[in-house]
Amino acid sequence: MEEKKYNLIIIGAGPAGSMAAKTAAESGLSVLMVESRLQIGVPVQCAEGVSKKQLDKLIDVKPEHISKKIKGFEIYSPDKTKVFVGGNGYVLERKIFDRWLAEKAIEAGAEIMIDAKAIGLIKNEKDIAVKIKSSEKEYNLSADIVIGADGPASVVGKWAGINTDLNPSDIMICQQFIAAGIENLDCAECYMGNEIAPAGYAWVFPKSTQEVNAGIGVTGGKGIGSPKKYFIDFKKKYPLLFESTVIDGKGGAVPVRRPLKSLVGDGVAFVGDAALQVNPIHGGGIGAGMRAGIILGEVAREAIAKRDVTAKGLWSYNTRYLSNFGKRLAALEIFRRLLQSVSDEELNYGFEKRILEAGDLMAANKGDGFSLSPIEKLKRVQRGAGKLSLLLKIQKTASLMKKMSKAYAAYPSNSAGLDAWEKKVLGFIEDANFE
Repeated sequence: MEEKKYNLIIIGAGPAGSMAAKTAAESGLSVLMVESRLQIGVPVQCAEGVSKKQLDKLIDVKPEHISKKIKGFEIYSPDKTKVFVGGNGYVLERKIFDRWLAEKAIEAGAEIMIDAKAIGLIKNEKDIAVKIKSSEKEYNLSADIVIGADGPASVVGKWAGINTDLNPSDIMICQQFIAAGIENLDCAECYMGNEIAPAGYAWVFPKSTQEVNAGIGVTGGKGIGSPKKYFIDFKKKYPLLFESTVIDGKGGAVPVRRPLKSLVGDGVAFVGDAALQVNPIHGGGIGAGMRAGIILGEVAREAIAKRDVTAKGLWSYNTRYLSNFGKRLAALEIFRRLLQSVSDEELNYGFEKRILEAGDLMAANKGDGFSLSPIEKLKRVQRGAGKLSLLLKIQKTASLMKKMSKAYAAYPSNSAGLDAWEKKVLGFIEDANFE
């Protein structure tokens, strides 16, 4: 490869990185994607689910990219009480979908290095050099902007002096399997409870008429135990999986918290899991990261045209993303903290007595928050007289979600207001203690 300067070097070729590359290349920027895996889309380490409405707005998805269309989610409490949350979705075939996105970026003019690892950054006066090691040789390739699309706890962030560390409670350790010999399902299923998955959940997503993507995610750091062990126990108790055959399995980690307080630095930016652009309830981030990739590609073009690739020149990426879609993700961290704090007994009671209803879960999942009218509050008090403490927790959650959303809607227009803004946000996180 000729050692030349690029406008953008993107570390990681997942959906978020590929969308940033595609958008930037379409506007005429020179783009290089660096991917450490031998094959894009392999291994798959998630449930592969995404909202149909969200994805259709972002890209013209093809039938071959979709393993299964689903009609919604069936969410089960520990005692198997079911709440149905409607909403059409896709279960993707990530091995095909991710490669296709990367190919779209290449068609737009981006270049890609496969089986190549970024091993460091060298900041120069005018640009940044990325040290890249491939099976052939080592390169020092320069760029105006380096984008970290390299997953949670981004090494690009560390090299650039930006703190991307995560608390153990903000990381979900997952074990995902493809299981065959399954009856046909029309909905994705989610199972909650500390015996099933401490501070997490088990999932069963249909992939075809005979296969499912099933797995376990647990949160909380040391002492929780292996998600693989929890999955083995879950498989023994879940009738649909009794006779199934596990044909593939992978482990991994996903972030489950609000996005980074700032998505940019001088000459650097972050997207996807590296920016913590995920739904904190379940760690899914395909749509959220792709949306961010489009915005980042547009902002990068504007910053390079103005010859200002400092954090100031890239700041509109923060304001465009965090004050809009990002506020939904941030509000969901409050709801995630509620779900992780309640006991199995409280979950059972909340589902059975309809203290937690499908509408609450749907509104919360969208990040819009939810509110209870005086009449609705009275009805729930009457239904849940035995667990008023749970209702109070839900009311507190609704209030904090609204406050968080409002704070993100007023994201600072420049870095001068960032510290004060972050202090307010951290106050809401601290208040979200439901023990």
